[in-house]
Amino acid sequence: MTVITDFYQFKYSRNNYYLELLINRTALLYIEKALDESLSNMYLSKDSECAYMRLKELFYNSRVESDSLYVELRINKCYLKYMQNLSCYFYNRNEYEAVKVLSDYMQYFSTSDIDEISTFCELNEDIKVRVLSNV
Repeated sequence: MTVITDFYQFKYSRNNYYLELLINRTALLYIEKALDESLSNMYLSKDSECAYMRLKELFYNSRVESDSLYVELRINKCYLKYMQNLSCYFYNRNEYEAVKVLSDYMQYFSTSDIDEISTFCELNEDIKVRVLSNV
């Protein structure tokens, strides 16, 4: 099982699985609030909880590293499913519109890798947690 996990960690950590973008600092704060709310109010699977925690950490670290209005963000495409779920959960709440925008952006720029991302979504929950912990 370790060999399989190592393969997926290697596969999904390659540079072509990352999106690099600039995002408004205020929008990032709202996305972090949405992650906080979902972590405290929703029942989540292990992989979703891991993904939301990692995303929250990623957004916080990106925000702290820069003082400018826009923050550089490097996000793995494997998080697309989790951002889409978050977007659906907060669909009717205007204050979390940034979640939908980021989700749509990720989906648009991940279309070339959609088969690989679909394969990731079908993995065992424990393998997904291990992979998400390292990307």
